[in-house]
Amino acid sequence: MSAKRAKKKAKKAAPRKPVAKKAAKRSAARKVAKASGPQICHWEIQSQSPERLHGFYSEVFGWKIDANNPMNYGMVSSGRGAGGIDGGIGGTQGPGSRVLVYANVPSIDPVLEKIESLGGKTLMPRTDVGPVIMALYADPEGNVMGVIED
Repeated sequence: MSAKRAKKKAKKAAPRKPVAKKAAKRSAARKVAKASGPQICHWEIQSQSPERLHGFYSEVFGWKIDANNPMNYGMVSSGRGAGGIDGGIGGTQGPGSRVLVYANVPSIDPVLEKIESLGGKTLMPRTDVGPVIMALYADPEGNVMGVIED
């Protein structure tokens, strides 16, 4: 048997790493990612027919959607304690529908300044909407994203 073949055979026969070690590596990778900057803290589906989508996503994924508020904004609880990110389903004033992702930042205005200096565009400046203080922007390719102030 050639040395190359023997090495392959030995590698196949070697015991696999325990699952616990793999989980520990994933956990360590998440900690590094967390330390690297603002985290995604909320997602949102903006819809022409939010009530219809409340029912749709509730049926598809079993999400609990609470739209009992003055704006009929469907707050979605996706199990945040288990690593999920909560979100929402609401209406939009513009044409069409879209999905937005929000990152948390300590202060919105310096982030918007940096976005604009790098070719992005502020679509909605720092705005207090009640439960959160937020802003919307477009990146240089036109993707719309949001930031929420901690």
